[in-house]
Amino acid sequence: MEDYGPGIIGEVHFSRQDGGYYVELYDIVGNPVGRTGLWRTEAKAREAARRLAAKRGRA
Repeated sequence: MEDYGPGIIGEVHFSRQDGGYYVELYDIVGNPVGRTGLWRTEAKAREAARRLAAKRGRA
């Protein structure tokens, strides 16, 4: 698990069937709060997760 924003952690997953990476985001308690789309590289998926966590933090 990696910290993506204030109170938001996430885990990177690889989808073999789709051939890409996505990140599941959770709050500190472990409740799901979002998921990124599918990205070709792990770095792009992590960046998308940071952007999504920033949006969730403002909302």
